[in-house]
Amino acid sequence: MSTSFATQPLEWPDLRWILRDPVYGTGHPQMIIRLGYGPSGPRTPRRPLDQVLTIEP
Repeated sequence: MSTSFATQPLEWPDLRWILRDPVYGTGHPQMIIRLGYGPSGPRTPRRPLDQVLTIEP
């Protein structure tokens, strides 16, 4: 599963209007999130657990 943000379409007022709540027409859309399957990319580097979490008895 991959995600990406698409904010460029929201720069057009006509497209922003389409993304508003269809019932009330209120709100200000800030971003579009795309979800889907795409080509595999590099894994995100992770720090070792002991550098992030301290467990106290």
